[in-house]
Amino acid sequence: MTLQSGSRISAEYPAPPDAPPELGAQRDRILRLVGDAPDVTFIRHRGNIGDDLIHAGTRRLLADILYQEVGTWDLQNAHGHTAIITGSGGWCIPFHHQLPDALAVIEDRFERIIILPSTFDLAEPKVRDVLQRTKALVFARERKSYEQIREVCNADIGHDCAFFFDFSPYRRRGNGRLVAYRTDAESARASVPAGNNDISVACFGLDHWLWTIARHETIVTDRAHVMIAAALLGKHIEYHGTNYHKVPAIAEYSLSGFPISNRGIT
Repeated sequence: MTLQSGSRISAEYPAPPDAPPELGAQRDRILRLVGDAPDVTFIRHRGNIGDDLIHAGTRRLLADILYQEVGTWDLQNAHGHTAIITGSGGWCIPFHHQLPDALAVIEDRFERIIILPSTFDLAEPKVRDVLQRTKALVFARERKSYEQIREVCNADIGHDCAFFFDFSPYRRRGNGRLVAYRTDAESARASVPAGNNDISVACFGLDHWLWTIARHETIVTDRAHVMIAAALLGKHIEYHGTNYHKVPAIAEYSLSGFPISNRGIT
């Protein structure tokens, strides 16, 4: 297929519903929060390709400001005025080993801290403890997390920063069904079906991951960012729960109006 014909298909492909209508106001609020900072550092963490999508969306959000970017594993020389910590699911029981530990280091090195929209599970004692002590402004990315943290820390709510990513180059009609259940500690499934493709760990990078979603018509997943990307690419989605509230809570808060259906954990 030539680039020209690919562009024609993209132009004819019906646009999916808009991103959450509050996204523009959220962008303005976050940029106002950092607009007076003498320096800004964006702190990301290691994760799967869904986390890469969050980071890419965050870079687009911050495109008009000057900032440094470092990883949670490389904080020894990081310091300054304002730290922006990536949105994440790394505040839950299966994956609480990186960001809560890093937050203590970041608190010592920066005057002002913003945790971008994330999911929180205060059933994990370490997460509750660090949020009770933090000076950060903490954004939840859905209502269930917000209800957990609102009385614990300086809390706000906003949509996952993946929504700031430009999905338009990847919008294509697709064929067939992609089953992409997760295969890690967050899964609530006893087993995955034959032919399952956990693309968030199997793909070679974000571009490959997005094109894999784009080539299909229907996406079946229990991964939050496969669900988000598929929705913004105009796919039909069957989403399933994991071992805590993240996926259905994001769907409820950010994806109303999209062609998605909740199939529990079947």
